[in-house]
Amino acid sequence: MSSNHEQTTVVIIGAGVTGLTLATFLKRSGVHCVILERKNRAYIELRQRAGVVDARGVRMFEQWGLADKLLAGPVADIIEYRINGSARVFQTTGDDGIQGRFCTQQMLVCNLLRELIDVMDGDVRFEVSDITIRNEEDELPQISYTDNTGLHTLTCNYIVGCDADRGISRSSIPEGVLTKYSYEFGYAWLAALVEAPVKGNPIMAVSDHGFVGQLPRGPHRSRYYLQVKLNDGPEQWPDARIWDEIRLRLADRSIENAHVHNIDFVPLRSVVYAPMQYRNLFLAGDAAHMVPPVSAKGMNLGLYDVDILAKAILLAVHDNDTSALDNYSNTVLPHIWNYQDFAVWMADTMHDAGEATQHGSFRQMIARARLDNLFNSPTAAHLHSEYQRGVN
Repeated sequence: MSSNHEQTTVVIIGAGVTGLTLATFLKRSGVHCVILERKNRAYIELRQRAGVVDARGVRMFEQWGLADKLLAGPVADIIEYRINGSARVFQTTGDDGIQGRFCTQQMLVCNLLRELIDVMDGDVRFEVSDITIRNEEDELPQISYTDNTGLHTLTCNYIVGCDADRGISRSSIPEGVLTKYSYEFGYAWLAALVEAPVKGNPIMAVSDHGFVGQLPRGPHRSRYYLQVKLNDGPEQWPDARIWDEIRLRLADRSIENAHVHNIDFVPLRSVVYAPMQYRNLFLAGDAAHMVPPVSAKGMNLGLYDVDILAKAILLAVHDNDTSALDNYSNTVLPHIWNYQDFAVWMADTMHDAGEATQHGSFRQMIARARLDNLFNSPTAAHLHSEYQRGVN
């Protein structure tokens, strides 16, 4: 099989939010890059994922001059916390006037694809396979892949792995280079996309029967999250049971059944790989770290990574200064660990405060005291706002 050889500055593996955002920042700044993606464009545009861009992420897109083009959806500054049906509204506050947005990842991806490909003529190559990475010391990296036209080889200056937890980027790093830090929470979520909008405020609720949350996914749909057992599957959760549990945990018998489009089962865990770079390969987003969805920080941590990484690449390319790239891991990891702490706080609080079967009634009452503190202590409320906004 003949090989087609090309040269570019940056190769990005993965066309999710992190990869597309990085490519858009680089393309906008005059740095040529190529994205390699296993799936086709239609699949990427339809894939449902998380849906909150925090205030730090909004400010980032504003600084790159892209907020008006990429972000849409209602303001995300209110969460209704419930305990056994009793509701209290928490509103995040900040002095900069910037607010988060309930912008679904699907919407953001579609907007990024349109801006990068249709407006800026960016180079995104879909439906590629057999990706191999050559990242040797004192050599320019090379990436080989195949598509329907044959074998291709890209020589580049830098590789960025944005291909999630099971991608080729991190697995190409030799054993022993990275340290994996992980924590299993011991419970899982059922995530149900339903044809029913959020009426009122987004909800995070605990009850003696377990956790339930509801967040908007566009004007007509929402996603419910239900605490379930680790070994639960679809056979234990027919649609009728899902709605019965939602009503029970929200203490609201008026909620009507609606069409359930799909359900996923997500074991809650936190993972960090360090360092987040090896030679000329840099990891970003889920390829380097994961947080449980209760924190709503997975996508936002990926956006933080590529903001730092884009600026470092621009400094290296335009000014021949690699100091920021050399220190990429040391720059981003303190932020990652800070929000891992927040994710553990959120996950333990929202699940311990509910049913007491896992950690007991003592932990349950401590967790409920933590939630009370958000409404009784201005200091606790301010810190919680900083974390929710992503500015801590």
